[in-house]
Amino acid sequence: MTSFVSLFLSFLISITPSSDFICDKSPLKATIRNNLNGDFSLVNDLEKIDAGSFVVLEWKNLSLMLPISFQSGEITFTDKKWLWSYKNKSKGLITENPRFMEMKPNGKITQHYCNVAKS
Repeated sequence: MTSFVSLFLSFLISITPSSDFICDKSPLKATIRNNLNGDFSLVNDLEKIDAGSFVVLEWKNLSLMLPISFQSGEITFTDKKWLWSYKNKSKGLITENPRFMEMKPNGKITQHYCNVAKS
């Protein structure tokens, strides 16, 4: 029974995105919404993202709204300057360490390192 509970909880963690992260030592809040039908419904399960999804990132003095960008093997939101991405591994989506990147005006890419915030 204990192994079933552990398996079930790990499955939930793998598809339920956290919304609170620490990125480069600063808090970041990520909120994903579906908007295919104009309802702006909150997404609590990455398996239920639709073609109109977007993420709102609140970090430092920034507020970013990034539309979904379909990429094989991951769930990615980008406006071509900023990128927020959950990698898809063979055992499920990896939501603990999303990729958060920024393209600078000179074309260089800065990686911001993120982890789930400890409660």
